[in-house]
Amino acid sequence: MLIVVGLFTWTTALRAQDPEGTDSTIATLAPGDALELKLQTKEALQLYLDLEKSGATGGELLYRIAREYAELMLDTDSQAEKQRLGEVALSYAKRAVAADPTNANAYLAVSICYGRLAIFQDNKKKIEYAREIKSNAEEALRLNPKLDYADYVLGAWNYEMANLNFVLRDTAKIVYGKLPPASNEKAVEYLLQAIELAPQRVAHHIELGRTYIAMGKKDLARSEFEKGLALPSLEKDDEVTKTRARTDLDKLNKKPLTAVFHK
Repeated sequence: MLIVVGLFTWTTALRAQDPEGTDSTIATLAPGDALELKLQTKEALQLYLDLEKSGATGGELLYRIAREYAELMLDTDSQAEKQRLGEVALSYAKRAVAADPTNANAYLAVSICYGRLAIFQDNKKKIEYAREIKSNAEEALRLNPKLDYADYVLGAWNYEMANLNFVLRDTAKIVYGKLPPASNEKAVEYLLQAIELAPQRVAHHIELGRTYIAMGKKDLARSEFEKGLALPSLEKDDEVTKTRARTDLDKLNKKPLTAVFHK
């Protein structure tokens, strides 16, 4: 799922979840899915692109192509290339929705691609993209209530919107007319649901830990960071997520300096 830190700098992995195509479609996609699970992004993408060239155009294939292009953003240091890959990913995600408006994963792909591209935008665009992130994640969750990453995205969205800096808060008021309803409490609700559905995902626990910090609940934050760090790294950006968690955990565990006065 692109999170460097939260909503506006996502590197969140788009794992295949609950395939929604026919048995024959899923069988055709299986070789690419196997490579994706091994984090062999380029190889998986090539197989999916070959299927597209052969005439396949379904939502299941298109959202997977979007996922791989978005994952490739992690493999380059060039900001221009990251943005290009993100834009290609978003175009495929939108095509996936158009091809199959009932496919929850397609809407989730659109949501996450907007999140990955938001870092390259000015403040006004960031807020506009935030609206797309939320609406598409909500539609994904409506179509598939068991899609844990949709809960995760909406949890992260609530965290970010509830803790905007004053510049982005003013921008949000302009774009929305007023600040959209969001809270850390709602973020916790979504993230706990994500964890209930997929307790093995590192990012769910780490994002919940960050939210607890914002709420001043340090013991709960520490517990979630430790849970996330104890899990095996399965996603492409899990190690980056864990590094961020270790930094936050070190800050939580650091004892405040006590001044010593001598007479």
